[in-house]
Amino acid sequence: MVIGMSERQYGGNILIYGVEGASEALECMLKGSGFGVERLNTREELTESFPKKETTLLLFDFQTEAGNDAAALGLLSDLRKDCSKPIIAIVDRGREMLRILALNAGADDLLDSECSCLESLARIQAQIRCYRRLTVERKACSMKLDDLEVDDNAKLVLVKGNRVNLTPTEYKILHLLMERPGRVLSNKEIYESIWKMAPIGADNTVAVHIRHIREKIEENPQEPHYLHVVWGQGYKVG
Repeated sequence: MVIGMSERQYGGNILIYGVEGASEALECMLKGSGFGVERLNTREELTESFPKKETTLLLFDFQTEAGNDAAALGLLSDLRKDCSKPIIAIVDRGREMLRILALNAGADDLLDSECSCLESLARIQAQIRCYRRLTVERKACSMKLDDLEVDDNAKLVLVKGNRVNLTPTEYKILHLLMERPGRVLSNKEIYESIWKMAPIGADNTVAVHIRHIREKIEENPQEPHYLHVVWGQGYKVG
């Protein structure tokens, strides 16, 4: 019996790194629950497919590398460095040290032959929900315009992947404008939003900070690509 599962809720593409015959019951249940499943038998296939493909999760069955645990752990570690998508390792419960090493190498969770298919499926769904939630939260806190990115979680500004050091006030102004791409904000609006007071002398104060921001984020501040002046109205990004 499949409980509360639909492609709309949990669908996605799952890779199984496992020899033929291993995890077949789980594979059948995944397919019946709306997942696309692809089984890979060699490390060459795995490194080529993950993380390049539109993969939701990887099931890494240690039986595939039977007798070569060190190589399997190294492969798992390399995969984790290249991708943040969830990885669940399948390791026999009796192999406690290998299970610990698999988690340390980058596995997000563990399954074993004693787990029922329903428990395994629930663990897979939990990892997918967690990853999708974190991805949504990360996107919500990150704003991007071409090669300019503002990451509000880390309070970072990047241009072409390089960090730009803004003062706290400069960061707040850029963040305010990035939240409203294409919208012109007047000096008064910017001043009241950032300084939380009546805009006395706002024009000159805001202009100075805008000039400093442009000097830091623009390749040519005289011909800005990101931060524009709309004469007589204010400033905008985009």
